[in-house]
Order: sequence, then C-alpha cells, then structure tokens
Amino acid sequence: MLASVRAELLVLRKWPAAWGLLLVVPAATLLPYYVVSFVVYLTDTPAEYAQQGSPAMILPSLLPSQYVIVALTLLPSTTAPFVVLGAVLGGGDWNRGTIRTSLLAGPGRVRTAAGQAAALAAAVAGSMVVTFAACAAASVLIRALEARSVNPVDGAMPPAWVLARGLCVGLLIAVAYGWLGLLLGTVCRSAAGGIAAALVWTVLLDPTLYELGLDTGSRTLHAITLVFPQSSVVTLADLFGAPGSLGAGSSTYLPVRPGVAAGALAGYAAVFLGLTLVLVHRRDVLTGRTARRRLRRAPAPGGGPAPDAPGPDPGRAARGLGSLRAELLVMRHRRAVWAVVLAVPVNMLIISYVTEYVVYLTAGTGSSSADGASATVVLPYLLPGQYLANVLSGFSIYSGVYGPAVFFLLGALVAGTDWGRRTITTALLAGPSRVQARLGQDLAVLLAAAAGVIATFLLAAAATAALAAGLGSAAPLDTVFPPAAHIAMAVAGTLTVALACTAIGLGLGTILRSATKAAGVVLLWAVIIQPQLDNVSTQVHGTWLRIYEILPSAGLNTLVNLYNTTTAYVPGTNLGSPYGAQVSPAIAYLTLGLYGAVSLAVAALITSRRDII
Repeated sequence: MLASVRAELLVLRKWPAAWGLLLVVPAATLLPYYVVSFVVYLTDTPAEYAQQGSPAMILPSLLPSQYVIVALTLLPSTTAPFVVLGAVLGGGDWNRGTIRTSLLAGPGRVRTAAGQAAALAAAVAGSMVVTFAACAAASVLIRALEARSVNPVDGAMPPAWVLARGLCVGLLIAVAYGWLGLLLGTVCRSAAGGIAAALVWTVLLDPTLYELGLDTGSRTLHAITLVFPQSSVVTLADLFGAPGSLGAGSSTYLPVRPGVAAGALAGYAAVFLGLTLVLVHRRDVLTGRTARRRLRRAPAPGGGPAPDAPGPDPGRAARGLGSLRAELLVMRHRRAVWAVVLAVPVNMLIISYVTEYVVYLTAGTGSSSADGASATVVLPYLLPGQYLANVLSGFSIYSGVYGPAVFFLLGALVAGTDWGRRTITTALLAGPSRVQARLGQDLAVLLAAAAGVIATFLLAAAATAALAAGLGSAAPLDTVFPPAAHIAMAVAGTLTVALACTAIGLGLGTILRSATKAAGVVLLWAVIIQPQLDNVSTQVHGTWLRIYEILPSAGLNTLVNLYNTTTAYVPGTNLGSPYGAQVSPAIAYLTLGLYGAVSLAVAALITSRRDII
C-alpha cells in the first residue's frame, strides 16, 4: 500500500492541474480576506464607511486572533476543488484504462484503491495546511505594518488548541469531499462525468437543499436537510465565530450540534471511501467503454472482410455536415454534457420557482418569518411579471450555479477531453479536413449551449404560467408577461453570453489539451478572479476602469442584468442589484462577440497546425 501511496503522490506532484485545484482554496481565502480587505482598509473614505465598514471595524479580522476563523469561513462554498480533484483522479484512471496497469502492478485491488485515497487525502490536507499558513503569515504581516493601531487582544495569536481544532475541522471537510469526488469519478468511470457530477452536487443540490430547509418552516424538510453534508460543513466552519469586529465567539448559526456534525461528516467520509473500495474490488476492469473499444479492434473470425473502399468525395458542405452530425451523436451519449447543459435551467427552476413556491407556502414560519416575508410579498416573484428577472438571475453572480462558468466548462470539457483522450486524432483522420472537423465540433457545442439557454427560458415560462393559473394575484400587472421586445432582447443577451463563454471554453480546452486543466482554469476564474474584479470594479476609475470594461466581466454583468428591475430583496430569493461595473449593451455585445470569435479562430488555427501523432 505504501508503494501505491508513493506512486499516486508522484502522479499528483507532476500534475499541474492538481496543483491548480489545490491552490484554489488558499488563493480564494487569502485574496479577498487579506489582500483586498487590507487595500480597502487603507483606502476607505468616510463616505464608504456605511457600505464597507470603518477601519476600526475592518482591522480586527485582518489580525492573528482571527486567522483560524478566516481560514475556515469560505469552506462551505469552496469544497468544489476538492471534489473535482477526487473525481478527476478516480475517473481519469478508469477512462484511460490506466486502472488496469495499477491493478496488475502487484498490490491487491483494495490496497491500490486505498493508496490512491490516502494520496488524495494527503494532497487536500496539504491544501488546508497551506491555507492556514498563508492566513497566519498575512495576519502577522498586517499586524507588523499596523502596529500602532492594533489592539493587543486582536493582535495575539489564538491558543494552540484553537489552531489544532480548526485545522482538524478543515482537514475533515477537505478529506470528506475529496473522497466524495473519488467515489463519483469511480462510479462514472470518467473524469468529465465525475467533474459534472461533482459540480452538480456541491454547487447545486447540496447548498440548495440546505437553503430550502433553512428558509421554510417545514419541520420534516428541515430535518431532512440536516442529514446532508452541507449542514455539517456549515456548523464546523462557523464553529469559531464570524470574522469581523466581534471576532472569536461571535454569534453564528449552527444547524446541528458540533459533535454531531463532526461525527456525521466522518461517517460520510468513511462511506465514500468504503463504496469506492467496494467498486474497485468487484468491478470488471474490462467492462464498459474499454471492452467495447477492444471488441471493435478485435478481428472477425477468419480475418473478416476487408473494409469498404472509400466512396466518392461527397463535397465540402456534406463533409462539414457529417462532422456536425457525428459530434452531436457523440455529445448525445455523453452524460457529462447533459449534466452541464441542464445545470443552468434546472438551477433556475429550483431556486427561482420551486424554492420560492415552498417559501410562499410556508411564509410566516422558519427564517422567512424572522425577516418579515409574507405570502403576499413572496407571490409576485413567482408570477409572469418577474419572468425576465428570474431567468436572468439564473445567469448572474447571485445564482447558486453561475451561468457563464457553466458554459466555460461545457466548451472546456468537450475540447479538452478530445485532446486529452487523443480521440481528436480519429476525428481528424476520418475524412474531413482539420478545419471542417473543428468547425463541426464547435457548431455542435455551441448548439448545445444555445439549447441550454432556450430551455431556461421555456422552463421558466411554463413554471410561471402554471403558478399564475393556480395562484392568481390581486395585482393584474403581476400576471402579465413582459413585452415581447424585452423577452427577445433578454434571449439575445443570454445567447451571446452562453456562446461567447462556450467559445472561450473550447479555446481553453484546445490550448491546454486537457479537460482537467481547463476545468481548473474555469474554477480559478469563477471562484477567485472574476468575483474580485467585480468587487473592485466599482471603486476604480480612469485607465483601470477602461481596462476592466474590455474584459469579459463587464459585458457579462451588463447582459445578465438586462431588465432585472427588482429593487427590493425578499428572503429566499436570489434577486439583487447588479454586482460589478457595467457598460452599454452595444459594447457588451461587441466585446463578448470578439472574445468568442477570437477563441474559435485560435482553436481552429491550433487544430490545423498541431501535431496530432
């Protein structure tokens, strides 16, 4: 087993995508909570105190007394990198067939799988240790720079037992979600399928179920949601308090008792690991896609007939259409593509309509009661008057599944998987020219992205029409759909966002030759870079603002907020004011169109000139 652990650690150490995924959590914690917060602390003006807090309120969270709190505070929303790494590590071996090499190398199946799980645990544990170390170093540096303003209590390091408990909490969460990814990758037998399943669970289902149980007064639903891992993660991550002027010991909501949460998460980790070991132990390594490929390569008895001679050239247009049909057929049989395409419409339907309907039915109870929401307040958000606001919010930063990141991932998975598996070689040698084969793939993926957008609008229209017919409203305007021109403009804007992001993803997958690396870049962008760009965009001026406006973020912010006229926030909804600076719609269309066109052109150029052997 030790040899298996060393071999897997060597693979992880020489794998750039693994390094990228493991650095997401440290970077996502360090950048907003120390780098950006310290800049805000230094540049804050009295006019901004009400929105951002005064320096006296900001400084305590930057000092050593709270670095354990800060290191844990993002874990409920940043477990995706650990799950994705586990899914890629487990699913990639089955997909490439390298699991057979590992199992035939000497150790038994269980010891081989246990070695892989142990190596994964060590890797994600290293990520958490780096997070704690980076937070500690940043807080000590800020304490030295602001020594005159530091309260000795805030500047003191937390006790060793607090650090030990906090580190154990972080390690438990990271290992549990890493092993969840390993199980999903093993079940799906595919890195791409494991990534899709991991993201659907960690970004959509688990948080949505948790919020649904929190926002409603249903005791049964609340009890059910407490069983899922998210409740335990929230409890353990908030155990030491919330960052800010109150610091350690500040009041935070703990869904379950800490001991129960730790036991439940440890139990989940054991179940995930146990199921993975059982699958590896009992599964035939030659079944599935590997066996089918082997059977297709096997000669027929007696040699079999020679392959048919190539027929006459069907023409350039027919070859291009043939490539498009072939790509659509391949994508239709890929579960990962279906999961990614349906992520945005399903997320929108659950958050904007299913969850809101449950909140409507239980208004006056649960957390909604504490926030003053009543059935008459929630009802308009379910009706056709807010149709466009609900649809567009599904593509915004407020959505549990950030729409643009989903379309980035769609393009990256398709292109990166083809280059990573070398199936692009078969496609390029099948008959059409390289550019025609590339064009067929691009058109197929862009059509899939467009289908996801159209499905979002149609599902929302059907849901809100059904609710309007069943519930009615005292305000006639609530039951009237927005003007057709507004709907057409919203459809055009979201299609532009989806197609541009998908094209950029196709370019990334082609450049990096790996779905894993491309997915890591997408996570870095969606989790770290874009939120910080949007956060600082409203505080910069002049040249820096002009630079921001030519980046994709400004165009995305503009087009996903078209006709989002909601001004008041209702508990349980995902509607809010636009986040980040915006540009005119014409500039947004032009900018995103250029990004999409350049990405497709670069992908086509690389495909036409790269050595595929």
